[in-house]
Amino acid sequence: MPTAYANLTEIIHAFGARPATTEAESRLRAYLMRRLQERGLTAFEQPFQSVPSLAPMWLAVSALFVLSAVLAWGNTSGAWIVGAITSMAAMLMFWGLVSGRWDVSRLFPQRPSANLIAVAPAQHTPRRKVVLMAHIDTQRATLMWHPKHVRAFGRNFQLQVGLLILHTLLAIALALSPWWGQGWLVVVARGVMTLGGLVALYGMGVLLHRELALPYVQGANDNGSGTAAVLTILERLAENPLPNTEVWGVFTSCEEVGRPSGAFAFEREYGYQLRDAEFLIIDHIGLGEPRYLTAEAMLPRAYPHPTMVQQMEQLAAAHPEFHLKPSAVPHDAYTDALPFYLGGYKAIAMWCELEPNLPPNWHWMTDTLENVSEADLERAVAVVEAFLGDAGSR
Repeated sequence: MPTAYANLTEIIHAFGARPATTEAESRLRAYLMRRLQERGLTAFEQPFQSVPSLAPMWLAVSALFVLSAVLAWGNTSGAWIVGAITSMAAMLMFWGLVSGRWDVSRLFPQRPSANLIAVAPAQHTPRRKVVLMAHIDTQRATLMWHPKHVRAFGRNFQLQVGLLILHTLLAIALALSPWWGQGWLVVVARGVMTLGGLVALYGMGVLLHRELALPYVQGANDNGSGTAAVLTILERLAENPLPNTEVWGVFTSCEEVGRPSGAFAFEREYGYQLRDAEFLIIDHIGLGEPRYLTAEAMLPRAYPHPTMVQQMEQLAAAHPEFHLKPSAVPHDAYTDALPFYLGGYKAIAMWCELEPNLPPNWHWMTDTLENVSEADLERAVAVVEAFLGDAGSR
């Protein structure tokens, strides 16, 4: 039976980059379905609609902040009121994108995509259900993820959030200033909003450069590694099912579009069936030591269920050879775990890292098969299998 690394090699050589909602994503899904059905597993697609890219949503947010900054320099209260409304709309969309608590993507054109779901039944009556989840799509490279800049991604985003919140508050204050009679407020508001507008304009430039000049990454680590791991484990379970644990394998699409759309679609349709299941989201496991992730997103941060953190702590203590430790996703970034954190499910995500809180070669052209460690990938698979064994023994 092929190893996870062998499966990853075949996936990358056959499919390369897999942008969301594209033929490449669809062909990989069909390949995975065929492999799983050949092993006798039940496998089926779950169709849904998604935006194909994060760029239109973030461009709209940035453009609204820029427009509100321009309107701040108008000489009428009407311009200031429109500027305040524009800034509040931008901040609402910004909050929806970074928190996952409002689906901004519904305001933008969408295309068809699908998740692939497979079920490995228990050998006997199941006492527990476990969901292994990995996304199959890949991201387009962007300068903010350049290896020279990526370490500051979370910090820079927190600074940007603070500035844009202040931008919005001062836009509202500026709109009210004719009634307050505070002349100094106009000067302060214009200065801060100009700075916020320039930051937003820079963001627009980065996004346009990304769309016009940069390629989609191969995605061997993010997330060919997780895809190969779940495929490998499901094929092994088809041959040797767990005694009392039913395992669902979910290959999500459209995780890289500014919101984990596939995971949200899965939770909406199947969450009621899996309310008591354990969810392990597998991402970026091709290089570095394994980490379970204790926070992601922002405004506010989202956290895994305490019982899942405790289970990972126990797994780390039982298997010191795994070097399994806690880590966290940078602010504004997320995994497919987000909808399950928000819904209060027993869920947790894992990845591998060489540096704290940062997956290797994240969203950059260096995310290639040559930069995946076979030993690290197989160790991460062993972590997942130990998690399943632990789940099945309780």
